[in-house]
Amino acid sequence: MKKILLFALTLSLLGVSNTASAQCTFANPGIRLVAPPYTNAGGQCVVTMELSFDILHNPGGKYFWIHLWPTSAYANYSYPQSSPPTTSIITGGNGALDNSIATLGFFHQGGALEIQTAYPPDINAPNFQSVYAISEMAGGVLPGSDRYTINGLVITLPLNCDIPQSFTADLWESQSAHAQTVACVSKGVVIYANDPKVTGFLFCQTPRTFNFSINTINTGGLSVNYNVYLDNGDGIYNKAADNISVASGSNIQLDNSNNYTYNSGVMSYLPYSNEKPFADRALWVVVTSPSITNEVYTRLDNACIPLPVVMKSFTANRIKLNVMLKWETLLENNNNGFEVERNINGSWENIAFVKSKGVNGNSDALLTYIFTDINSAKGLTQYRIKQIDIDNKSKYSAVCFVKGMDQANNITVYPNPSDNGKVNIVFDDKAMYRDLAVVNANGMIIRQIKNISNNYYTIDNLSPGIYMISIITNQGEKITKKIIIAGR
Repeated sequence: MKKILLFALTLSLLGVSNTASAQCTFANPGIRLVAPPYTNAGGQCVVTMELSFDILHNPGGKYFWIHLWPTSAYANYSYPQSSPPTTSIITGGNGALDNSIATLGFFHQGGALEIQTAYPPDINAPNFQSVYAISEMAGGVLPGSDRYTINGLVITLPLNCDIPQSFTADLWESQSAHAQTVACVSKGVVIYANDPKVTGFLFCQTPRTFNFSINTINTGGLSVNYNVYLDNGDGIYNKAADNISVASGSNIQLDNSNNYTYNSGVMSYLPYSNEKPFADRALWVVVTSPSITNEVYTRLDNACIPLPVVMKSFTANRIKLNVMLKWETLLENNNNGFEVERNINGSWENIAFVKSKGVNGNSDALLTYIFTDINSAKGLTQYRIKQIDIDNKSKYSAVCFVKGMDQANNITVYPNPSDNGKVNIVFDDKAMYRDLAVVNANGMIIRQIKNISNNYYTIDNLSPGIYMISIITNQGEKITKKIIIAGR
């Protein structure tokens, strides 16, 4: 089983809180720095990371939640009577989340994996995260567990990036329909965020070679071990699946004698570096240390085989009865062409095929494609492009929404009323940025989203009631819509 969704946290096997009788286990943590950490104007370290972990789920679990604190401000909440952590803002709140730097959550049941856009126990939870990608696959290192990888998580730590910093995580799972009761919890998982750093490069000559370096900013020095694994072809690190080790080293001392840096030099990995398909796969450099509780890893990308197609843009615009679809490519390699797909009544249909403009399906210049669909639908229509290689492999573009003939020209909200706590908002101009706020009947802002650039957005986990949605564009235009949530 493997699912990829539109934005990982890591954890280690710890004890289960005595407030919950059921057990869920979080283990095998790992972290990859997606971008170099930087110190912001306030002197705080901003870290963009990929986080991974195994979970042995509690039977019947529906939701699992992750809370992060700077280790120096860890709340060490005791979860009395299986109560979830909240802020002190709400009446009766326990204040455990007041100093938290991130909260994120997922619905997981019956094969579903959905990123949550709000924290039901307390909508005031600071720094709630919902913009990242998450993947799930069966079979972590922990027997019976699932493996999760979250990419694009951004956290801000209190000190500057020249100092090794860590954050501490609590993770809990709920069996209740609205995630109000803690069924099981793992506490106090310490994750080292910005140290050590691992960088490297894979060289394309045959047989392939690679090199990498490990660096620490810990002036007391650091002892590290490393393993280099061959990716199994999915581009996601999972020790259980990426189990072909091509190099290893142990008890490497990073200290002032080597400028706190280890450099591997150019290394070979025969026979894999000379055999298809292995020679065209990435490598994972995985670093551990007795001084830290989590793995630190990096991917040595294999750019030796060009991508089939690199899309620059895809737009869809209605002009009366006609919808004009336009897409551009920067690079095409063995590209057969594009299927145009449309969804009007809940199911996708193939409405056209557009042949590649590249010579024999190959081009390194900007190519523009235009297709016009005659569309008299009164409601929303979705469009997407399916790119097909000469060997019949395929991948999809992003989805574009187009309004119907009878819909107004500002924004469309549907369904309204909603019977499941969820509404979808479709805007006119995809290129415009917007800020969105959801205001309840008491005039309180319960949700704010900044800089929406897509032409649609989904709001969910709304309790029954009447709300106003306020939208302000980057051109100063303000639009307000009333929505009714009839059920959830």
